Amino acid sequence: MANASCTTCYGSGEVVTEHGATACPDCFGDGRPPGRGAKIEWQLRALDGKYQGEAGDDVRWLVHELRRSREALVHILTLCQDAAEPGDLQKEIQFRANEALGLYPEIDSR
Repeated sequence: MANASCTTCYGSGEVVTEHGATACPDCFGDGRPPGRGAKIEWQLRALDGKYQGEAGDDVRWLVHELRRSREALVHILTLCQDAAEPGDLQKEIQFRANEALGLYPEIDSR
């Protein structure tokens, strides 16, 4: 997937509209699809915007909890990566946190 190009702009980073060429809205002009973390955040922002007001309080609470959980996993992953001598348990925790977050290409080096 490292060489994948955006399916909206076919890797050019631009799309043509009635108003001329603009940066691709899906890859922000990069030409490559965003990572999994960016896609999740975009979906969360869309849900936040869609469910404004009292009726969407439960959805907005769930979005908040998901963001908190992802932030905790990033912190755990960072602690595992910064360990001086990573042991088997740290490698397993690092692998599982990355598997949930999708930040790095999955390499099963356990």
